[in-house]
Amino acid sequence: MPGTATGVTCDLCGLSTAAGTLARKSHMFCCTGCANVYEIFEQSGLIHGDFRGSDLYQSSLKMGLISNPAERPAMQLSVPEGTEVRESVYRLNGLWCNSCGWLIEHALCSEPGVISADVSFTSDLLRVRYYPQYVVTGRIPSRVESLGYHAEASTGDTAPAAASRRDLLLRTGIAAFLWMNVMLFSLVVYASYFEKISPWAQHTIPPILMVLATPAIFYSGRPILRAAWIGLKNRAIRMETLVSTGILAAYIYSVSQIFLGGKHFYFDTACAIVTLVLTGKALEQGAKERTTRSLALLHQMMPSKARILDGDRERFVSVDALAPGILFRVKPGERIPADGVIVTGETAADESLLTGESVPRRKNVGDEVSGGSLNGAGVIEVRVARTARQSVLAQIVQSVENALSTRTALDRSVDHVSRIFVPVVMVLAIATAIGCSALGVSTAESLMRAIAVLVIACPCALGIATPLATTSAIGAASRIGVLVRDPSVLETAHKLNCIVLDKTGTVTEGRFRVQHAWWSPRWSERGPRLVAALESVSEHPIGKALADETPFEHHPHTVEILEGKGIRGIVNGLSIAVGSQSFLAPALEEPLRGLANGWEQDGLTVVYSAIDGELAGAIALGDALRPDARAFVEELRAMGIEPVLLSGDSKVTTARIAALLGIDQLRGEVLPLEKRIAIQEFRQQGRSVAMVGDGINDAPALAEADIGIAMGSGTDLAAHTAPVVLMSPALLRITAALRLAAKTRRIVTQNLFWAFFYNTLGIGLAATGILNPLLAAGAMVLSSLTVVGNSRRAA
Repeated sequence: MPGTATGVTCDLCGLSTAAGTLARKSHMFCCTGCANVYEIFEQSGLIHGDFRGSDLYQSSLKMGLISNPAERPAMQLSVPEGTEVRESVYRLNGLWCNSCGWLIEHALCSEPGVISADVSFTSDLLRVRYYPQYVVTGRIPSRVESLGYHAEASTGDTAPAAASRRDLLLRTGIAAFLWMNVMLFSLVVYASYFEKISPWAQHTIPPILMVLATPAIFYSGRPILRAAWIGLKNRAIRMETLVSTGILAAYIYSVSQIFLGGKHFYFDTACAIVTLVLTGKALEQGAKERTTRSLALLHQMMPSKARILDGDRERFVSVDALAPGILFRVKPGERIPADGVIVTGETAADESLLTGESVPRRKNVGDEVSGGSLNGAGVIEVRVARTARQSVLAQIVQSVENALSTRTALDRSVDHVSRIFVPVVMVLAIATAIGCSALGVSTAESLMRAIAVLVIACPCALGIATPLATTSAIGAASRIGVLVRDPSVLETAHKLNCIVLDKTGTVTEGRFRVQHAWWSPRWSERGPRLVAALESVSEHPIGKALADETPFEHHPHTVEILEGKGIRGIVNGLSIAVGSQSFLAPALEEPLRGLANGWEQDGLTVVYSAIDGELAGAIALGDALRPDARAFVEELRAMGIEPVLLSGDSKVTTARIAALLGIDQLRGEVLPLEKRIAIQEFRQQGRSVAMVGDGINDAPALAEADIGIAMGSGTDLAAHTAPVVLMSPALLRITAALRLAAKTRRIVTQNLFWAFFYNTLGIGLAATGILNPLLAAGAMVLSSLTVVGNSRRAA
């Protein structure tokens, strides 16, 4: 990445820009537009004197050809509707605390074209939404670089994090070694308080202490001092400002005592603070790595090469070169490089990474396989269905990254309190020093009390209390096949007292089979084939079942799908319609009415067909309950959550399924948009509602609910907008996820309590002199260690 040139501005518009952002003919520009306009001006001979005052320059500003610093905020607000929005995730390096994240967010959100920026300290991820039309390539990493941090596209590479951890451990080790030696030599100084020591030792020991302490302060403690300096440079007083002030105060006071002939030296205190703060940060970093291990594992499971077939030969290519239609071969024990359909061979695929299920699934010719899953004992040839970036695994990685880089409302509130808390502590420390001096306490003792206040009050534990537990929970959920795309659900899940369940494909398996059929004499022979032909273009489970039931010769055209009602179109010149009773046959005559009622009483779904406006047939299809559906409903009741069954099927069939599940509240014959209205009604009654659905038709209801839970099949993951997605249809995972959310909330509450308790109690003890700076630093590490250990329980 290019370095940052302080004070470098665009040679056309005057906006500040990073060195190397865009350089042409020794000129620096903030964007391509400014570079091109500058060349036109230069070729026209207009670049001379104060050309910014010319009419042409001012007209170019008004037309938007040149960036206008004065209109920077307006640019974000006047973006034309429909402008492309892009989202990118970056891995950050150099973060020291939550304040680093806030600083980056604040700086990026002031950039023209940036919609939002979210930094997660616990995962070191930056998620930015922006308009690519207004943000030049490389501008976001460049802006982050200008703040003193490093940003690169998230690829799952753990090498930078490992290097950063090694560097931190090295600095911690050196600081600890030097601190021990400073403590050893300081014994001589302490002895001088009680008995006379030789003049040689009195004059020699303090400079030795300074020599030993200096590298501990300015090398080992550089990350702390650097973070504080970055904050001050950007007009932000942050956590590290407190610690740095304490370290430098003890060091500078001790150095001054050497030259003034004093006898009170606190080099050991400065070294102790550095060592213990670095130790706390090393513990935090280890906890961060554990919480994001699931994401790193997902990245590692994404194959980089594929074995494609080139005639009779095999050759390896990058997975990025795989396009739909290309054939590749997978041998036993290899990971499948891309999503596709098996064309040759059979195997058993381990999809535990994607679904959380450890039992391998049998895969035969015609079955879909997912990239990242592990091939069993068979050799298979697969035709690519989706590119690597569109694969199920890539979508899961993106969803997890987004979740880990998104901060909850509680996290932001705590961060806001921390930013207010830090300057308040600075004032308290100054007041402590002044107050103690006024009460006759010695200058050295007053300074030590002020330093102790600064150190003990550093809200490091407060900053990690919420995100560390949340990140751990997201990782734990992913391991059981529950994809949490919005971490805010972990905060709201404990409020749920009602869960609305869709029927088809949610509490039932969604695999329909024709059980009974009635056809009018006129259409008994041709009717089934015409219906199968029309339903061949349907994605609904009922439509697929009807299409698979009977072979057909003709293909439909002018097809219209009516959500919640049915489908109609033209087949072989005939107008065909298939759908619900309310859509096609509102008034049934005997004996069909008796047949249909009997089928529905048995829990079957009945659909009707009409040909050229004439009722032609009725078909009853059966769909089995999921094996864990009944146990799931019982667990919901045990948790104090009331289940409600909502279905577009007939009221009789819906009631039958509800009775089998033990659900008292139900609604049948509900259209997709009416499901959303039903959710609204439940919420207006004061209920906190979750919606569980499986299809795109459920999207409005999923969005309306307090928490939307989608039954994801993997292939349609991108279409789901629900904040929670089950990667396999196991309903009991929902209750497991709800218990995990409740546990996470308890952990967050405990973390916040201990963080506030340590700070509040510690400030009082430090101000009264009971807690010296060394004990304050130890207490701060203990506070962070308590939060880290408690947060691990969420995993």
